[in-house]
Amino acid sequence: MINYTYRKIKLPLFVFILLSLNLFPNTILPKIVDNSLWVKSTSILDSSSVDSVFNFAVKNNINKLFYQVRYRGDALYNSNLVPKHEKLDSLFDPLNYILQKTDSTDIEIHAWFNTYILWSSDKKPIDKNHLYFNCDECFEVDLNGKSDISIPLHQIHSKSWEGIYLSPLNPDVNTHLLNVVNELILNYKIHGIHFDYLRYQDNFYGYNRFGLNEFENKYSINPIDLKRGIISERFGYSKSYVDSMKINWEKFKSSKITEFVRSIKYLLLSNSLDIKVSAAVKPDILEAKYRWYQDWESWINEDIIDFCVLMNYYDNFEKYNNINRIINSKNLNKDKISIGISVFNQNQTMISNKILLSRFEGFKKFALFPYELEKDTINWYESIYNTLNFYID
Repeated sequence: MINYTYRKIKLPLFVFILLSLNLFPNTILPKIVDNSLWVKSTSILDSSSVDSVFNFAVKNNINKLFYQVRYRGDALYNSNLVPKHEKLDSLFDPLNYILQKTDSTDIEIHAWFNTYILWSSDKKPIDKNHLYFNCDECFEVDLNGKSDISIPLHQIHSKSWEGIYLSPLNPDVNTHLLNVVNELILNYKIHGIHFDYLRYQDNFYGYNRFGLNEFENKYSINPIDLKRGIISERFGYSKSYVDSMKINWEKFKSSKITEFVRSIKYLLLSNSLDIKVSAAVKPDILEAKYRWYQDWESWINEDIIDFCVLMNYYDNFEKYNNINRIINSKNLNKDKISIGISVFNQNQTMISNKILLSRFEGFKKFALFPYELEKDTINWYESIYNTLNFYID
């Protein structure tokens, strides 16, 4: 006999039809392994807000919190290396507080770390110790040679503008980030570290002079000349040579992100720390690799990351499901993949249907983005978590 394990729930009609007809095989809806939730900095600025997050997690059987500890080059914990988040009381440590509250529970705290994005406000940081003021060479540079440090923050930017980025091509940047991570993992007993913005700003970025010089020293050409068509058949270069240099440049940019991920893994091993490494990634494998230089498939295959959370935030059902199809077609290890679903651009029914579809296809790990107190207050999430917590054994 099949046992249906669930709370008082409201599931989509088609699920009840299948149940009534006894059309669910035993293996179709196993219990979800990871029921995760992203918690933004705005939701943990005081103890009462953190209490709400904790209570919500307990109520909805959430076993992993991606808990934001680095927003824009700052710290939502006590650090000697980076300034504290500007809206945070200097005496309050949100990370320590949630670790104390979850200490006797099964809830894991994974420190959510915004990696290469540094700033996105229309005003400069208040604290002059912020990296924004202290390393002009550390910033991202586009194909035209424009550095992010030159961006006037007060001007209106395009809707796609995310903020000012650090350059993965500058070794000082990655050393700084590694030092910040090292301080964090040595001072706090976290269960995991969850990297976000672990990528370039877009494919026409990645021209910091340190990277250009390194590539030119190795291959004797300037990548800018390659992009502008100076290194081309038109000027006497063979097609095979031009094509190989283009591939080398793409691999070079991608390798800097991968090297950073690898260094994190080695850091944890050298400190004998049992801390999981994960990353929020662009969900389309090819776009992630060739537009954002985020080669997360290789990270999984090389085992330098414990799992990736695919930010499958499409509100369109077909686009959402197409990502699942790609993952299934490549036979990737689903134990290393969590499906990230947004709650800010779609309703509860759409989210629940996507969760059920993914579970039918064998996915057992999910993460919702983000927690919002306003939605919590009106029980907006209830039907979604009923769907997540429903299983057949």
